[in-house]
Amino acid sequence: MTEKKPLPRCTPEQAGIPSDAIARYLRTLSEGRLALHDVLIARGGRLCFEAYWKPFDPEFRHRLYSCSKSIVSTAVGILIERGQLSLEDRAVTFFPDKAPKNVHPWLAEMTIRDMLRMATCYEHGASYKPTDPDWEATFFTDEVSHKPGQVFSYCTTATTMLCMIIRRVSSQEFMGVLRPVFDELGISREAFCVETPCGHEWGGSGVCFTAREFAKFADLCTHYGSYNGRQLLPENYMREATRKQIDNAIEQSSPDTGTGYGYQFWPMRQGFAMHGMGGQFALCLPEKNLTMITNGYDELMGRCKDNVFTLFWNVLYPALSDSPLSEDEAAQTSLARLCGTLELPCPEGERHSETERAIAGKRYKMSSNPLGIRWMRFEFEENEGVWHYENATGEHALRFGMGRQCAAVFPETHYYGRRIGTPANRPYQAYNSAVWTMPDSLLLYCHIADIHLANLRVAFSFDGDTVTLYARKHAEFFMNEYTGFASGQWAE
Repeated sequence: MTEKKPLPRCTPEQAGIPSDAIARYLRTLSEGRLALHDVLIARGGRLCFEAYWKPFDPEFRHRLYSCSKSIVSTAVGILIERGQLSLEDRAVTFFPDKAPKNVHPWLAEMTIRDMLRMATCYEHGASYKPTDPDWEATFFTDEVSHKPGQVFSYCTTATTMLCMIIRRVSSQEFMGVLRPVFDELGISREAFCVETPCGHEWGGSGVCFTAREFAKFADLCTHYGSYNGRQLLPENYMREATRKQIDNAIEQSSPDTGTGYGYQFWPMRQGFAMHGMGGQFALCLPEKNLTMITNGYDELMGRCKDNVFTLFWNVLYPALSDSPLSEDEAAQTSLARLCGTLELPCPEGERHSETERAIAGKRYKMSSNPLGIRWMRFEFEENEGVWHYENATGEHALRFGMGRQCAAVFPETHYYGRRIGTPANRPYQAYNSAVWTMPDSLLLYCHIADIHLANLRVAFSFDGDTVTLYARKHAEFFMNEYTGFASGQWAE
């Protein structure tokens, strides 16, 4: 895929960033064994650094999760500038066909500004499900709990309804409103947004960009909507959206999440950010003319946010220079060599155990369990293994690398595609690895890398003719059957 309108390039030193500081940042992230996919840094409108953790590359179109909310906010700003929306418009007035006949007074008060600030009249927002056919209607099914506009309570449903309002007033989905901006930046028309069950763009979670496209859009936000001398987004709105509009200290406690909330942007100790589940982040520092984005999926362990930002402030930020530095070819070569070693982390342990010989090919009959696994067996080869099992959806085989990543597919075909609630009818792309953490204990990592992202970890413990497993997952709206405990014994 040929990139349209690529960002100009420069070395880190030309951007005032020492290559060895970037290397220290990457090494420290890697030591934390984070499941990162990429890191890109732009400064002064030039891309000065990018790195990808194998098997990811610049072509991968990445789900941004809640960073999508910030993109929706910019579409709202465009419509406000056009006079099609106002921050003080009351949300319920856009849904005469969906709102209850007897509207609660607090629901009637809720404005566009309240929804942008995550200050709705609901405790957490409506609990929409993939099986709900109409997420507009779902918004009005929750119980009103308090006066809107007063307190912060994170609510993806509020963003979903902003998308619906955008569609109702503009006759376009929010990505359509932004398409002229995307075209100017060179964001491909292959960029898309996962859809709600009712077939509309789910801006609360669903935008899919390549890393470079994400960096371009984030850098536009860093410059408050200015690009090559043109104002693509309304500057006044962007300045307002990216500063503190409501206190959020009751729900957030870290220096990088608890300094308030804007209009779907997160003010930071310096600048502002977009936050997305799993490791999707954009750090925008207007005063330093710098943008950094990351992608990944490490939500099961929940370590990405603190590591990515804290290490940036401790390692990279103090090293920034306001003027170009002398080229450091040795440091640049060392950094390039380091980038070539980056890859998704495997679990730590031994590649092989004598237990493999004892269990290979043995069929275990499983007792009743929440995973619905009826039987299972293992095969082992020199560098790979296969977990065979049967559950409610049939017989499956999950291939994994021993102490190394193995590109495979996750053997379920009923998970969703581009539309939530509609099966993709194909397996997801996955990268799987396993090790022996003890002579009788096998640990399997599965990293789903598709339209939807997920982490799955399964620990197997073998004792004579028995096996016990413990499965944990983090995935939005899928893999629910892959969690819990199960035990079994060799079948006669």
